[in-house]
Amino acid sequence: KLPAEALAAHGAAVAARLEDANEYVRMAAVQTLGKLPAEALAAHGAAVAAKLEDAVAGGRMAALQTLNKLPAEALAAHGAAVVAKLEHPDEDVRKAAVAVLGKLPAE
Repeated sequence: KLPAEALAAHGAAVAARLEDANEYVRMAAVQTLGKLPAEALAAHGAAVAAKLEDAVAGGRMAALQTLNKLPAEALAAHGAAVVAKLEHPDEDVRKAAVAVLGKLPAE
């Protein structure tokens, strides 16, 4: 295993796999990005948030779980994309979206 700091050096290469044709590669890429230190993960937040529209529910769930690892300040930039998942037909996706939104501070 690579330490999180060493893995961060490969973040861009891992993020490139978010567009892989294979759903399992995309999910693994999202999960691997979730192991990055918070500041390194934040640099890929938009790419992870884009996976909320993945073709498979597992990809959407992985994206929500990874976004949940972002600090609240970085997560706030993707709040609208997460809110959209509150209407998702899959109850697990909706529950995960609620959990992620729970990290955001109240205004």
